[in-house]
Amino acid sequence: MKTILFIGVHQQFSGLRLGAALGTALTWQGEDVLVAGPGDQLPTYLQLPMVAVPPKVTTKTLVSLLQKNHIERVISLAYLPGCEAAASLSIPFVYIEPANLKETKPVKNKKALLAKAHKVVVIGQPGQALNKKLYGANAVCVANPAIWVEHYNYQKPACFKKANNIVAAGPFGKEGGFEVLLKTWARLAPAHVTWHLTLVGYGVGKAALQKFIEQHQLQASTSLVDADTDLYSLLRNADIYVNPARTSGGLNELLDAMASKLPVITTDVPGADEYVQNAINGLIVNTAGEEPLTIALDELMVNWGKRVGMAIEASKQKEKFPFEDFTAQVLI
Repeated sequence: MKTILFIGVHQQFSGLRLGAALGTALTWQGEDVLVAGPGDQLPTYLQLPMVAVPPKVTTKTLVSLLQKNHIERVISLAYLPGCEAAASLSIPFVYIEPANLKETKPVKNKKALLAKAHKVVVIGQPGQALNKKLYGANAVCVANPAIWVEHYNYQKPACFKKANNIVAAGPFGKEGGFEVLLKTWARLAPAHVTWHLTLVGYGVGKAALQKFIEQHQLQASTSLVDADTDLYSLLRNADIYVNPARTSGGLNELLDAMASKLPVITTDVPGADEYVQNAINGLIVNTAGEEPLTIALDELMVNWGKRVGMAIEASKQKEKFPFEDFTAQVLI
């Protein structure tokens, strides 16, 4: 079956993480998958056919895209225009979004459109009551799935054959907390010369971070890479994952890092304690300044036994939030 996977990106939610994993999983199952989404954000490392969709695309253009590629099924990750095109051609479609999503551009006929869906999958808390008036009778709720490296078709980048890697992911701007992490790193790096820090980010603010790295002579021990880099290859080669964010936006990657058997450090943003049990499978620090983060990171860097113990406990997240359950709900 020829399937197109539309990926929507909103201020509150990005479908890129789940889209990359879902497209890969469907391909492994023998599906013929085309990934469609914002051209400047599509994960270029994926070995999947892709098509860029402009921000102000019309339904007519999307209909033409479906017809040209002989699409037989549509899966939409928070991208309602793809559902509109599918409905106009009577192509079965599955729509996926997190609970309480605030669309970047609200769709007036959302309720009527979702009533035509083969299924609506809502990412939320297990057992959560759904708004059936909005989502329709075919709606189901699934937990946010953990994407872990053993399930990922990664390619090891040559630059990550080093030992002692720390990885962090999020926006380059202030909400990502990278500037606090770099201040921490400026204090720790001289005493830990075998360690390397990689910041995987997106959005504005990269230039300011790069300037800080140069001013503090951290070029040899620090890398800034864009978000279209294969994060899961980096997790495969990491020893510690850090989430320095000031908002809850980085919790997806935090969950993936834990499921990939990494000890983690996270700020105490809302929702972090749903995944991290402090001092058991990771460390939770206050967002107020760099001192708590400095102490926590130094503690894990020097204590291999503690890292291993936390990593074993962290890896249990892949059983608590299995990706297979998510995929099965999408395909039913």
